[in-house]
Amino acid sequence: MLSTYTISQLCVIFAVILLGLTYLLKNKKIILFLAILISLLYGAQYLLLSAFTGFAINMVSIIRNVWFYINAKKDKKNEFWVLLALILIASTFSLFTYKDMYSIFPLAAFVIYTYSIWQSNIKVYRWLAIPISISWIIYNVYAQTLFGIITECILLVIEIIGITKLKKNGGKK
Repeated sequence: MLSTYTISQLCVIFAVILLGLTYLLKNKKIILFLAILISLLYGAQYLLLSAFTGFAINMVSIIRNVWFYINAKKDKKNEFWVLLALILIASTFSLFTYKDMYSIFPLAAFVIYTYSIWQSNIKVYRWLAIPISISWIIYNVYAQTLFGIITECILLVIEIIGITKLKKNGGKK
């Protein structure tokens, strides 16, 4: 029988494979669809580890990702008030689950990531991936998720490859 820790680590592995893929894709609709699955997997991981701020942020991420995905399917632009509302909701959840200074890192990652997918420039999305990964690496050290740390470091390398690929193509989407 698998332990909750082992299951949490499997969730991380599947989430990071999907997330790494998003940094190599050009289609925003596909990126947003995968982001829903990614948030479910990361949320499960943090719940299993009793890292409740990480869990709460990923639950808000699901709402965000569904909202942005629906708008993308309708070719509708995400309005600024939606960005602010999502940040306020995530901040409220973070306040209720705040344990110590490490609880700030999932919120920081959420805010940066939410902005990166709210706006439409894939180049900005790829560049902002770096501070997002750094925030999650710090939180994963705190949550003691070995595969979370390892895979987030690997993801950081994939993000750098995505940026390099973008620069090689002259900055075109």
